[in-house]
Amino acid sequence: MSNAKHMLPAPTSPILAPLGASAAEASRPDQLLEDDKYHVYEANPAPWWVGLVWLCFFVFGVIYLSLNLGS
Repeated sequence: MSNAKHMLPAPTSPILAPLGASAAEASRPDQLLEDDKYHVYEANPAPWWVGLVWLCFFVFGVIYLSLNLGS
């Protein structure tokens, strides 16, 4: 275990788009934030079972179509 304290982020004001601009303008990753840091994007991969559900869906779809369109 490390003796380092867990640092909580400092409270900041919301990131707003300029008046009349698109809302997407507020989340430009190349724009520095107030504390001179860039946005941090973390990857959130889907769990393994989500891929299995999609695989089952497509296999069922192929089998269903091959049985019902073949007759």
